Amino acid sequence: MKPIRPPLLLKSRVAPPAPSRVISTTTSNVRPKTAIFFPGQGSQKPGMLTPLTKAFPRTVIPLLDQLDIVLPGLRPVLFHGPSAYLTETPNAQPAILISSLAILRVLEKDFGVDPTKFDYFFGHSLGEFTALVAAEIISLKDALRLVRQRGMSMAAATAKSESEVGMFALIVEKGQVKNLEQQIREFIDSEALGDDEFLSVANVNSSTQLVISGHVSAIMNCVGQIRKFKGNDPRAVKLNVSAPFHSGIVAPAVSVVRRMLREIDMNEDNVRKVISNVSGRPYRNLIEMRENLSRQCVETVRWKDSIEWLEKQCGVDRWVGIGPGRVQTNLVGQEVKGGRSSVVAVEGMDVQGMEDAAKALDDL
Repeated sequence: MKPIRPPLLLKSRVAPPAPSRVISTTTSNVRPKTAIFFPGQGSQKPGMLTPLTKAFPRTVIPLLDQLDIVLPGLRPVLFHGPSAYLTETPNAQPAILISSLAILRVLEKDFGVDPTKFDYFFGHSLGEFTALVAAEIISLKDALRLVRQRGMSMAAATAKSESEVGMFALIVEKGQVKNLEQQIREFIDSEALGDDEFLSVANVNSSTQLVISGHVSAIMNCVGQIRKFKGNDPRAVKLNVSAPFHSGIVAPAVSVVRRMLREIDMNEDNVRKVISNVSGRPYRNLIEMRENLSRQCVETVRWKDSIEWLEKQCGVDRWVGIGPGRVQTNLVGQEVKGGRSSVVAVEGMDVQGMEDAAKALDDL
């Protein structure tokens, strides 16, 4: 039997709020193919792990002890902030990774959800490294060291830029994203982009949204050119981020990640279950995984393609979002045929939400 704790005991440990949840309800006797995914940077906030630590200390505290060994000093920031310090790239990346994995470990150890039964693993940018730990390809300690160094190199490269840098989400009518991406790439290849400017398509997130990254002057020029000459009028929203991720500005991180991946022990058993951000397809081997993960920080995150491939080619019809925030969960719910009802969102903010998620995944 699965080690599910008595509900009354669980609820006595914390007085949970009642946030909205997306919980799957599957009536078929056949277990649906299930993909688990993890969020990227931007979902962090001080105290995001407090509810689980109070409710499930025997599971969460050993993970925090590992965090103390690898990255001493980050635990108090994770719980108490300040928010500005937690948002800094070298802190946000390991903080989100450990928080996401803590949620998964609680589902495993306290509710009997077996992570090895998930059919596919993927994550958005930083979240891909979380997926590697969940799929038992790399260890938690190695992942924490890796994303800390990755974040530090990104922050250092950003600090060297003399011009303003940033990221903007561009939102268009459904089905227009492919055309918008082509128009942006045409601008990047044209003489309109200055020799000393960087601009890239950072993420293709959904059928209505992509993100561009680089020098703000280049971003504004590109959007203006598209509005004026291409007959397209995307709504531009500046993102609150600490670096121009997935642009040439953070290219020094490529060699850092490549070197560290050469030194890390990686288990090949579940490689084909992990979806690459760079290709939007399952990895074929560790050689491809090491190379794509190294380049990922300057390449486009093919989030929309990943979802489409899993649904249409792999037959996935249940999606489990693990981690703080709801950005990736909402994006998946908007894209898949089953809509939000096919997504199990597990933010780890209250005990009831964990119970609901465990119930929805009872067939794993």
